[in-house]
Amino acid sequence: MDKTTAEDRLLAALAYPFWYMAFPIFLLAPRFQQRPFLKYHVYQGLALGLAILWGGVTLWTTAAVLGKFGLFGLLLYPFLKLAEWAALGATVYAAVGAWLGNRTELPYITEFVRPFLHEGPKGNSPE
Repeated sequence: MDKTTAEDRLLAALAYPFWYMAFPIFLLAPRFQQRPFLKYHVYQGLALGLAILWGGVTLWTTAAVLGKFGLFGLLLYPFLKLAEWAALGATVYAAVGAWLGNRTELPYITEFVRPFLHEGPKGNSPE
């Protein structure tokens, strides 16, 4: 298991809500790139943030178009709010897990990010 410092855990936790700032900082700071725990969470935070952004734009655009059909648009609103709460919950869950020093596994997101981390299917580093 990797030794994680308080700085690593803090930066990893902040990589989820502030993914748009954390990823460029991570790429520009060579000392951060040598930390596998931080790299894992920064890449996963980027993937989660982009998925939430893409999903939000898609859902709200669809709702704007379908909302023109009277009652259907009114029934769609609670579904959109539920999706927003789910996105917030996933972000908080991952950030708290990173703060506690865990490698939080998110369905689909972790599997998508693993090839960029050069890890095997169970999180094992090839050596």
